[in-house]
Amino acid sequence: MKNNRHNVSRVSFVLTHDQNMIELNTKVFGKEDTTDVISFPMQDKHTNSELIGEIVINVDEVKRNALDYGVTYEQELARVTAHGVLHLVGYEDDTTEHRSAMSRIEDTVVSEIKSN
Repeated sequence: MKNNRHNVSRVSFVLTHDQNMIELNTKVFGKEDTTDVISFPMQDKHTNSELIGEIVINVDEVKRNALDYGVTYEQELARVTAHGVLHLVGYEDDTTEHRSAMSRIEDTVVSEIKSN
């Protein structure tokens, strides 16, 4: 399994709602639908910026997912936050294998939240 430790200096977070996320998802990916999280890597090898990226989280979708998955809002928020950060540090979810690897890490994050 891949080493899950990464040095992350700064990440910008934006919490939004369905309508804004639909507009963003349409503009960026051409998908006229909402989603729970979108990550935007911002680190450029030519700059010394500590900001590695921005994560946009749709709180409406997080609430729906929490109900669907039988977890608390906080646990689901932790999951989508972890998902966003994983994208910023290079993980992809373009294959079943990649999605599974990301899910295992996300599950670890949620289990940490559950135990606290």
